[in-house]
Amino acid sequence: MCGLAGIVGEVDLMEQVLLHMSAAQNHRGKETPNSWVSSFIDARVGLMHNRMKTIDMAVAPKQPFEDNDTGLVVMLDGEIFNYEDVRRQLENYYSFTTRGMCEVITKAYDRWGDGCFDRFEGYFSIVIYNRWSEELLLCRDRFGIKPLYYATQRGNLFFASEIKALFAGGIRPLLSAERWASYLAYSTYGSPYETFWEGVHQLPAGFLLHYNGYSLVEKRWYEFEKRVSLWSEESPERLPEAFLEQMYRSVGYSLMGEMEKGLSLNGSLESALFISLMKEIGLPRSLKSYMHYRGKLHQSGVLWSAEMLAETPLPMEQVKITKSMLLKELDYLARWQEEPIDGLNTITYSAFFRVMHKRGLSVLSGGWGLNHFLGGVSLPGDSSTSLVPSEVLSADFRRLARKPEYRHSFVSENENLRFYDLCYERIPHLLRSVDKMSMYYGVQIRNAFLNHNLIEIAFALADGSSGKHRKAWFSDKIVMPLLPEKIRLAPKNEVEGLYDIPTELKGWADEVVHDLRFGQVSEWFDYPRLERAWENPESGVFSDPVKAWKLLSLCLQLKSLT
Repeated sequence: MCGLAGIVGEVDLMEQVLLHMSAAQNHRGKETPNSWVSSFIDARVGLMHNRMKTIDMAVAPKQPFEDNDTGLVVMLDGEIFNYEDVRRQLENYYSFTTRGMCEVITKAYDRWGDGCFDRFEGYFSIVIYNRWSEELLLCRDRFGIKPLYYATQRGNLFFASEIKALFAGGIRPLLSAERWASYLAYSTYGSPYETFWEGVHQLPAGFLLHYNGYSLVEKRWYEFEKRVSLWSEESPERLPEAFLEQMYRSVGYSLMGEMEKGLSLNGSLESALFISLMKEIGLPRSLKSYMHYRGKLHQSGVLWSAEMLAETPLPMEQVKITKSMLLKELDYLARWQEEPIDGLNTITYSAFFRVMHKRGLSVLSGGWGLNHFLGGVSLPGDSSTSLVPSEVLSADFRRLARKPEYRHSFVSENENLRFYDLCYERIPHLLRSVDKMSMYYGVQIRNAFLNHNLIEIAFALADGSSGKHRKAWFSDKIVMPLLPEKIRLAPKNEVEGLYDIPTELKGWADEVVHDLRFGQVSEWFDYPRLERAWENPESGVFSDPVKAWKLLSLCLQLKSLT
């Protein structure tokens, strides 16, 4: 886990600006940041790296890594789990001087060009600068688990792992009225290129960005639809076998390394399956398990998680997230959040990551991801999504809202919905939020079941079927043969009112909403109506806590600018 930052162009005191950018995302790597600056056509290129080692703790060379054999300079944020396999493929053609990932990337890119990224398993943002051709390349992993943002200003290109680093480099922090209007009116997080800030773009998941000093060219290197089509050509008997093989592989990857690791559990089917696979693979050393919860212990999944672990030597710590912890976390979130916070779940996870940091963990693994592509989804703007009532928005602001439009990549509408959710809306937002929160506390998250092969096979198996049918297949073919006969899962029904705004947070919420009247976006709202609706819950306008949190998220964003 690392922080990447860079500038290409004519910028005064470039080294100092890079240091400011690095300081803004120093939590992504506490080691002393390293820089590399060189000429670039008629200007300069500067790279800055914040590092925190994970898999290759003892052997990882410093970054930016300069490879004299290939003329490439590389920076990496993330983990390429199969880098040793790729290295073995390259050893017939190259001599290696290090044991780290970065040299594998340089040799792989030199030999296979853009096609090298298809050979990498893991999640990553990669920067490659070719000293000989004076070309820059930015790359983002298949599902955008690791972020990478960029902006242009006066002909200069700035890029970084976090938006705050771009602001530290001189990009002006201006909220995007159009993006926020679309979010509040239609619950959409925008296109893969957009952010909630004017002039700041994110490199879409599975894309490359080539820059030669004159033009920015984006290219899609990962085509999910084609990969699903290839899996669909496999025999029906082969697909379940391949799915199970990939699950074992993914769990093994998530437990790699000798660093202090934690296992996060929630009593769900995903947790039970992860534990079962882990037991067959072999329990790693220095592993502890954790279960966080709010409310009452017996209404959480803690007891079910403890039962799942009963036949293993793993200790489990119960982490209660109290309301005072949530209040404290809101203060932290207001300092660094860069896009909407969608309720108490987000704040709870952030508080949990803070506890994990205090426990000294470098990596937190878990069986997350299955529900993201096995369950049903809905499109933003549909009746099932929660929207901020239009009557509290000003007429001019409402007109800026755009309902999202997506390309139809699959024949089945059900598959299109899942594809939108995976590549455009909810899941990319969740991944960005989790990365931002965990990196703030220096904890790398490994989502075992977000392996791209697993998701591709799940799509190929679905064949337009409903979420219920997919879950039934998954349960019968994959899960049940692996689990103990008497396994019990935590109930799925949530405690009524558990996700409402707690009484202890009500005063804070009232204060930040009232501050909107005097804030820099006051013209976005019909404030008299907003105030009446907020102060009179019985009106029903903000009866759904999700609607209230959409508004509070904007308030937190504004507070981060002060």
